[in-house]
Amino acid sequence: MSKRVTDLTAEELEGLAQEAWSNAAREALAKGLAITGSRNGRRYRYHPDGRIDDLGAVGAEPVESDVEKSRTSVA
Repeated sequence: MSKRVTDLTAEELEGLAQEAWSNAAREALAKGLAITGSRNGRRYRYHPDGRIDDLGAVGAEPVESDVEKSRTSVA
């Protein structure tokens, strides 16, 4: 029998969230979309061609060039 979400531990919820993010990221990259995530206190943008942009520290103000890039990349 499955557990209700309210009965899951914090560790179980974290694992499910990580799995969901990973699946969504893989699907987005397969469709040619860039994704943004964080690791070790830094933000990164991952591109379908394998490029990775370092967007700076989490919580840092975006650099003007990053803002302009995001404005021009939205379809």
